[in-house]
Amino acid sequence: MLEALLGNDLLIGIFAFLLVLIPAVIIHELGHFLAAKSVGITILEFGVGMPPRAARLFRAGGTDYTLNWLPLGGFVRPIGEGLVSQQGDEETESDRAEAIRRGIKNPKSVNEVKPLPRIWFMAAGSIFNFVSAFLLLIAVPLIGIPEVIGGRTLVVDVLPDSALAAAGLQDGDIIERVNGETFMTGAALLNTLYNASAPVTLSVLRNSNDLQSNSLDGTEPQRLEIVFEPEFSGQPSDAAHPLIIAVSPGSPAEEAGLQVGDVVTAVNDVPIAAFEEVRAQVEANLGSEISLTVQREGEAISVNLTPRSNPPPNEGAMGVAFAGGANATVDSGAGLVYIDTVPQVENRPQPLSVAIPFAWEQMGSVLTTIIQLPGRIIEGAVTAEEVRPVGPVGIGQLGGMVLQQSVEQNDIGRILQFIALVSISLGFTNLLPIPALDGGRILFVLIEVLRGKPIAPEREGMVHLVGMVVLLSLMLVVTFFDILSPITNSLPR
Repeated sequence: MLEALLGNDLLIGIFAFLLVLIPAVIIHELGHFLAAKSVGITILEFGVGMPPRAARLFRAGGTDYTLNWLPLGGFVRPIGEGLVSQQGDEETESDRAEAIRRGIKNPKSVNEVKPLPRIWFMAAGSIFNFVSAFLLLIAVPLIGIPEVIGGRTLVVDVLPDSALAAAGLQDGDIIERVNGETFMTGAALLNTLYNASAPVTLSVLRNSNDLQSNSLDGTEPQRLEIVFEPEFSGQPSDAAHPLIIAVSPGSPAEEAGLQVGDVVTAVNDVPIAAFEEVRAQVEANLGSEISLTVQREGEAISVNLTPRSNPPPNEGAMGVAFAGGANATVDSGAGLVYIDTVPQVENRPQPLSVAIPFAWEQMGSVLTTIIQLPGRIIEGAVTAEEVRPVGPVGIGQLGGMVLQQSVEQNDIGRILQFIALVSISLGFTNLLPIPALDGGRILFVLIEVLRGKPIAPEREGMVHLVGMVVLLSLMLVVTFFDILSPITNSLPR
């Protein structure tokens, strides 16, 4: 069923919202509920969703368990408490009478217990969020975390008259195994081929440009077995050179005849082993003609061009792009030009001795990032888009993207980590000393301890009511921007 949802962004966003945010909020409220039970605070209702009420599911221990129409988490309602603020004396006594009718002996409101138990009750929701996140993060390595199991070698060029070409190897193929075994580098692969005394089998991925599911021309990726008998003499080459992956139209490189896939081996007859060496030679000869020696289809070809002093925007002096830090190795003996590309990764279960430190480190990293965020904003180290608040709609959008990646890559750890992140953020946010949040209520308890007497319930209730109005208004603004400009539009896929 889940695979059927992946083609519909709206449905998968709704599903992700239900999967990610609602359980985190319910766990938060469960923390309040169990803490209340532990200190004698009477809970009249534990609601799943927000009012209006859809149905009362059952009653147990004097508490009504209800299902409500708005799917925005849940709530607990102690004696004398509304959803936003404390009730007056008349409503509190009415709640007390209702609790007694339900068979609860000595019912207590929140304000009728001592300050420390009250703080425990108010903080327990966030504590449960942190604990649940920690348990989820422990589960991630127990299920399996990505582990490099071998390398991948991308065939840039295979000579037409080579044994590899005769066996069926093609340009663009990705070699993943030799004789069923992984290897860490292309050099290790070539070493195996040079020392083989019997036919070998290469496991190859063809028609793939992202090593997952997308192909170069829309065809489905293929996995092939290529069997051949290597008869290479000498030793494998370890000579690596910069690989051209793009040539700009109308540039000096195009006019000189450079092509994608060319491997630059020399500039002005100076041997080249890295892109930085090409750049140094070019910058030293801006406006002057230079010669480049490139390897193409097994031949050394020399071309002349003049690097531009003022190239167009987003183009270099020659008008070529190189393959980042991935240099190509030219092995004449095997008739092969190759680069090492994205390694093979496999999810492997880890023992508890690894899972617990992993969870602890992840928790610490998330909390440290949240705590340091204000300072980074002041320093200008992050952009406005990077620190943009995310509401329920945005969480659904992000959760949908992560859920889709989890399904496509068969990696449940991704969505579990996202759920843990949301739970940590929810717990931390609720502890902030902001009216209407748990942290704001805790602040009033601390003020009561310092003053030696509580603030009038009416005044505290008014502060929390104003805080709730401000928070809901902010939520509406954030939701508007989540819909107008989805947060996922600015994220890499």
